[in-house]
Amino acid sequence: MVAVGLVGVLAACGSTPAPSKPAKPSSTSKPATTTSAPPPFAGKVPASCDPVAAEGDVNTILGKPLTGTANGIKGIAEAAIGRTARLDCYYGIPPNQPAPAALVSIGIAAYDNAADAAHRVLATVNTARDTGYTSSSVQVSGQNAVLLAGQQNQEVVLSAGTITVLVTAANSTVQPGKAGPPLIQLAAKALTAAQHA
Repeated sequence: MVAVGLVGVLAACGSTPAPSKPAKPSSTSKPATTTSAPPPFAGKVPASCDPVAAEGDVNTILGKPLTGTANGIKGIAEAAIGRTARLDCYYGIPPNQPAPAALVSIGIAAYDNAADAAHRVLATVNTARDTGYTSSSVQVSGQNAVLLAGQQNQEVVLSAGTITVLVTAANSTVQPGKAGPPLIQLAAKALTAAQHA
């Protein structure tokens, strides 16, 4: 600013004033914007099924009320497969039946690392295919997942970071061919619960 002022003063002292020129910008290009990858998924197994899904949530997502009761079971760590924690949430448990007989279940597990979690999902998908399930790729809250369709039930399974989610629903509860959207919604609720645990 001082240099420009001096030039103006010197020009005024001369016999002929010099025409002023507008200053040119040093660069006309816009600053480059960089898009960074989303942060890796971070979460842990919730302490209970309450933040995962209430019975009313499940009924609303399925579009029908489930008969039976709900229950949650905390699993144990299994060092052999790298699992550090597990929670299984059961909905629509028939009277006088064990929890795994539920019409709908949501399982969340945590592993030592993302590779162990991904390996468990792959093992689940391969076992299902070997027993006659068909599979297709779906997305759950931006995470890659697999929809498995079987003779008795439908499943969505995925890993996100060190967390795995498995949602299962009996074919009497979700119509084959239309099971994807409700199971994806339930899996998304499980991921949200894991993120906030």
